[in-house]
Amino acid sequence: MPELPELEVMCEILREQLPGRPMAGASAFHPGLLKTVDPPLDSLVGRSIERISRRGKHLIFSVAADLHVVIHLMLAGRLVWSGGDMRRTKATGFLFHFEDGDDLRVIENGTKRRVRVHVVRVPTDVEAIARAGVEPLSGEFTVELLLAGFDGLRRQLKKAITNQAFIAGIGSAYADEVLFAAKLSPIRYASTLSLEEVERLHTAIRRTLSGAIEEIRARSGGAMVATHDRGFLQIYEKTGQPCPECGTRIEEIRYAQKKIYYCPHCQSGDKTLPDRRSWLTR
Repeated sequence: MPELPELEVMCEILREQLPGRPMAGASAFHPGLLKTVDPPLDSLVGRSIERISRRGKHLIFSVAADLHVVIHLMLAGRLVWSGGDMRRTKATGFLFHFEDGDDLRVIENGTKRRVRVHVVRVPTDVEAIARAGVEPLSGEFTVELLLAGFDGLRRQLKKAITNQAFIAGIGSAYADEVLFAAKLSPIRYASTLSLEEVERLHTAIRRTLSGAIEEIRARSGGAMVATHDRGFLQIYEKTGQPCPECGTRIEEIRYAQKKIYYCPHCQSGDKTLPDRRSWLTR
């Protein structure tokens, strides 16, 4: 799933390519993908996307003060530029078609269709944006905000920092990286952190996300980015490999369709955390 760093670089690239290009139209091809009916897609015809921004994990294509297209790429969605004469495949869920002949397509591979598109008058008409928490690279994201949010919170740290209503934009991959950088256990309760640990976490969030943006920007070379190019991450999807800090084997916790990656030495006092897969056999 694209998270804040990938989406931030997507915005930078799109800002160079999109503004001022009139649209011949926009189309949704997968049932249920388009979540709104008013304003209609036809309201985009002849208009140009003037601004591209991000809120949490949502991309916002602003056509006018009262007309915006909001896209959440979810797990498998990605954006692809194509010529208008390129054959549309079954993976194409939505597209902007421009008068110059180019298309910007939302591609979603697989059988599960999760991408969400809203055409709205203001971005906060999308409920997830209306209730989105603080942007972690903004000035509003402070140690004091974390302390207040964690006060009495009996929730595991990974769940706490991926709660989009608390902090917007951090998903599973970067949460693992943040907690590794902060040397904190992903299953520790947020309410148990000391002031020094909260300060460490705050620093790790900002440095991890900022560093990832710089790395992705450099790797993209001005082309659209994809989430599979995350080889620079230190522990994400590195199960069985040595920790880059101490050499201990990276472990994972797997539950449902989710995974948590961590270093037992650096993050959990040399303890291997319980894997919920083993609970199912008891």
